[in-house]
Amino acid sequence: MADTGDFELFTGPAPKEAGEDSDEKFSEEMRKTQQALAQLYKEEGQARASDHDLALILVHFLSQPENTDLFLLISRSLAQDIPSELILAVISLIDKKASDKVIGFLETTEGQTSETKALTIADRKDFKSLSPELKKHIDGWIKLINQVAVKKPHRSLESLIIKKRSSNPEDNGKLVREISPSLVQLASFVLRNFLSAQKIEHEFDQLQAFIQEVFVNLVRHLEELVEEQKKIN
Repeated sequence: MADTGDFELFTGPAPKEAGEDSDEKFSEEMRKTQQALAQLYKEEGQARASDHDLALILVHFLSQPENTDLFLLISRSLAQDIPSELILAVISLIDKKASDKVIGFLETTEGQTSETKALTIADRKDFKSLSPELKKHIDGWIKLINQVAVKKPHRSLESLIIKKRSSNPEDNGKLVREISPSLVQLASFVLRNFLSAQKIEHEFDQLQAFIQEVFVNLVRHLEELVEEQKKIN
């Protein structure tokens, strides 16, 4: 496993736990999601039209019964101000509309361009049972996530990193950095659902550890880009 440095590994709840939340908590999450989606409509001009499309795709995606287990994670990612196009890139592995929209976003928007240093699944021993075609498809998905994040490196970086007090008593409450648990778990669930659709079962913990590495590598790359821009400016 790649070194995750000062990033804490997030161990999220088991998939079934999302369905065990109280009605009150679920209603609160629904309210936050509606607010976050409504926020997408407040931009001006072309950005407003683009965000309108993004919101419609997310609403359509969440309306499908097979995606209801992802509702809370998408809700929390939106509430955390994760860019909507980055959320779409994550779900694009299992949603054609999202995939088409993200590809169009990359083709038509200006922004940072860079050769991304995406972690690949192709040579990993813990995924050796996957066919070359599936490995290529998953690697393409990871590259897509990286390409979208790089378009807006500052915003992506700010939304992906959470600073919190360490839960380790020996750290005396010092601040540590954590990559968005909601987005990491969302991507892990998406990968799990994709493999399940291919009749392939995989340990969820293993999938989540891999996705954590993917985002650690992405954040480091974004930090390099932001640092380079500071030097130029």
